[in-house]
Amino acid sequence: MREYIITIVGATLLSACAAILAPEKWRGYVQLITGLVIISCIISPISSVIRSDIFSGFETQSEVSAEGEDLRAQLVTEELKKRVDEDIEARMKKEFNLSVTARCEIRVNGEGEIEGVDNVRVSGDKLTDRARARLCEVYGLEPYEVRDE
Repeated sequence: MREYIITIVGATLLSACAAILAPEKWRGYVQLITGLVIISCIISPISSVIRSDIFSGFETQSEVSAEGEDLRAQLVTEELKKRVDEDIEARMKKEFNLSVTARCEIRVNGEGEIEGVDNVRVSGDKLTDRARARLCEVYGLEPYEVRDE
């Protein structure tokens, strides 16, 4: 890239010098020719792109995009689980002064769409009935889906 820029700057400087040194009646022709030289310097990388096979590897684009979608869905699910766990821990500390570590399971349907929290396992301080009810309220769970470990 550096050589490319140096070539363009050099051609521009050479063009300016040629325009200054050329006689007045030739100046238009010199500017036309040096302008063509500058344009050819600017577009010279296009020839290397045309000669290279820039589209190789795109034959299996649908497979690559399907794998990427699966990976993206998995990463989103993992991030959501992490954030729900952190929210449960912070909520229990703030609202009930309980020091807990939470691990949740996320419910995902057949198309990979997240439907909600499936269950929660809590370790550390024992959950009170009010704390359990609060988790059920916030995450749409049944009391048996919130377990102490």
